[in-house]
Amino acid sequence: MNSIVQLAVAYVAGSLSFATLVARWRGVDIRAAGSGNPGATNVGRVLGKKWGRLVLVLDILKGLLPVLLLRAFPGWVDDGRAPIAAAAVLGHIVPVFAPLHGGKGVATFLGASLGIDPSLTVLALLVHLGVRRATGYVSVASVAMAWALPALQLLARQLGLEGSVNTRGAPVLAGLALLITLRHVRNFVRIRAGTEARHGVPAAAAAPAPSPELRKDMGIH
Repeated sequence: MNSIVQLAVAYVAGSLSFATLVARWRGVDIRAAGSGNPGATNVGRVLGKKWGRLVLVLDILKGLLPVLLLRAFPGWVDDGRAPIAAAAVLGHIVPVFAPLHGGKGVATFLGASLGIDPSLTVLALLVHLGVRRATGYVSVASVAMAWALPALQLLARQLGLEGSVNTRGAPVLAGLALLITLRHVRNFVRIRAGTEARHGVPAAAAAPAPSPELRKDMGIH
């Protein structure tokens, strides 16, 4: 299996929208409910925590499994985990099945990061939990976590820990962190306006579809 095929398989795996599938099974169009984002956080707010957790686990797995399984095949001159991770995350953000209706890639990034280096990912996850507790905003915590992994890789390299943790692919992971940040711009706008939902606060009447005017203001097309 050559590298192009590996990347294509990872991209298609990342394109599977479990948020859309689970919500549709529950009779809800997740792109027309809550924030409109097809991700675990929005599913949790619209359908309840257990469904949000299910989507979270599935989205993590679709980032983790391609990295763990595909890198076992020959075709990479160097460690191919970061490119495979990038392909899976890009599949979630710009899915082949619905290019204009992707998610923000955080859970898939988390899963792919676990496949790259579990120990650094745990530290990045602790950053997420700390920022979420401090701010109450999942969006801010998610962006902080995305940047934490490449930063931790660079720090580990400076400390000479290459033999203990995987420090390869930091530029690729930084690029993904930038992309995830850009996907959260509307969240930051809502935070500034005071309309962003905080963690643990259910969205009021989230299941009904918002009006066309509200959908336009939310950036949902």
